[in-house]
Amino acid sequence: MKFNIFIYLLFTSLLVSCADTKNNKLIIGNWEGSEWIVNGSPSNQNPKETHFTFDDQGNYTFTYADFVEKGTYNVENEMLFTKPTDQQEIMVRIAKLSKDSLIFDMNRGGQPETLILIRK
Repeated sequence: MKFNIFIYLLFTSLLVSCADTKNNKLIIGNWEGSEWIVNGSPSNQNPKETHFTFDDQGNYTFTYADFVEKGTYNVENEMLFTKPTDQQEIMVRIAKLSKDSLIFDMNRGGQPETLILIRK
């Protein structure tokens, strides 16, 4: 019985660590916004002015129009944690991540938002 539990825990941890590795590798690159949805409707934000760059050293840059934010990031399962320089950590849910698309589910002040990005 103990051996079965050990095997189950080992297998589960391997699956989780493989998912983390896959997402950590897939997110690396340059991303441009294609659609920004707020409460199920198109946002007044211009998604084309939204850009993210994630490098393989754990650094990111977020640009929106003239605003630039830089810091570090970490992907854990379906969550992206960004830590802007000298600010608090921010967490968003990765709803989808593939070789050519990235979808964030966010919540700003209780308002659900979805940001769809395409790899550049």
